[in-house]
Amino acid sequence: MLAGIVPLDAGVAGCGGQVVTLLELGAGFGRDFTGRENVLLNGALHGLTREEIEARMDDILAFSELGEFVDVPVKTYSSGMFVRLGFAIAAHLDADVLLIDEVLAVGDEAFQRKCETRIAEQVAAGATLVLVSHDAGLVERTCERVVVLDGGRKAFDGPVAEGMAFYHHLMGTEVVV
Repeated sequence: MLAGIVPLDAGVAGCGGQVVTLLELGAGFGRDFTGRENVLLNGALHGLTREEIEARMDDILAFSELGEFVDVPVKTYSSGMFVRLGFAIAAHLDADVLLIDEVLAVGDEAFQRKCETRIAEQVAAGATLVLVSHDAGLVERTCERVVVLDGGRKAFDGPVAEGMAFYHHLMGTEVVV
């Protein structure tokens, strides 16, 4: 809804500024295009000129760690390769708001940590992060505030430690010490 993809049944939801979404692996990718061509496509979809995209291309490709696979059609990519390319593109756009939904659960641990570091840099630079995740560790490492939904309704909104305790109680997964 915040990304403008799904319409609301009622009420109002919105984001201000430049919104960058990373919601689904390969969303917005041309499956027959190479990784490099998809960088150009996604940059254009986010309003960048070809020159602006080209100026970031080396950094995007280096971040993705795809090597020679950047010149192969993405229809041959594994899910991990998709997330590497998708995140590398999103990480090099000028975002005021980052909408990230579960995609960081894919890929190896080293790349996940690299993504977390990049997100932290963007937040430190003033971006707002909306992270949807069931990964308690990621939420605790990344967020300052937690909103817990239950049946599509807000059940908790507050500090991370309290929010995670509330979530674990709700799920019946509390740790007894």
